[in-house]
Amino acid sequence: MSHPRLAAYARLADGNVNPVRVIEGQEAKLARALHGIVYDSVHDEIIAPNPFAEAILFFRGDTDRGQGPIRIIQGPHTQLDGGPDWNTPDSVAYDPVYEEVYTRLRRGWGEDATPAILAFPRTANGDVAPVRVLRGPKTMMSDPYRIAVDGKNNMLVIANRDPAGFLIFNRDDSGDVAPKAIISGPNTGIFGPPQQFQMDPERRQFIAAIPGPRGDDGAFLKTGFVGVWNYTDNGDVAPKAVIRGPKTELTAPWGLDINPKEKEVYVTDFIRNRLFTYVAPHIFED
Repeated sequence: MSHPRLAAYARLADGNVNPVRVIEGQEAKLARALHGIVYDSVHDEIIAPNPFAEAILFFRGDTDRGQGPIRIIQGPHTQLDGGPDWNTPDSVAYDPVYEEVYTRLRRGWGEDATPAILAFPRTANGDVAPVRVLRGPKTMMSDPYRIAVDGKNNMLVIANRDPAGFLIFNRDDSGDVAPKAIISGPNTGIFGPPQQFQMDPERRQFIAAIPGPRGDDGAFLKTGFVGVWNYTDNGDVAPKAVIRGPKTELTAPWGLDINPKEKEVYVTDFIRNRLFTYVAPHIFED
């Protein structure tokens, strides 16, 4: 049985330690398939999706057991309709510059799919229409997996299944718009949809969790890595920096966050069920 929860740990936590806070229970209104959450450090809010309720939830940063969300985006005007898929919207992204929340919809598979990226104001509450919707064949979206936004540099990046890689748009693109750049190909090391990634506006780069390909038995090969690409990259471009190799203990990196101040990268592994912290000055060189 699924037991959805959000757990917060001390930055220097190591080993088998208890979280300092946990958001869980009926009051939290969470569900499984929480594939991407974000933290708004300016307003001290946690933003999380609920794909089964077709909703986006907002919590205070210090929320603990027995407490619920302070705002919920939900209703027919939101267009948060997963269609034939029960598991979207399952991830969110946040732009602190323009104070907007983004989420993705898969909406089917193959030629009949109508995937979309929706943007809402941070303060939206209730049955609120999105301010923008990115959708249509020109977008080349196919099961858009994850999203990241940089309002400072006018960047919207989408992790895509086919072509496997990253589709790059302007932040405010809307409707059926073609990407201005596509990062995909054998030199990228990407063999399937990338997982969670984060923008680094100061260095104009993004850092991504890249699971390795699966073997004939369906298991992930131990070739997953963390890759870094420049905002200006386009085409079959290898990452400019990586965290990779047997010493990293990575198999299928899935969740990812960054702390440029401490030069740290945080990665959860889908197979190992662990949270790894890496000190990576080579990624955050000025």
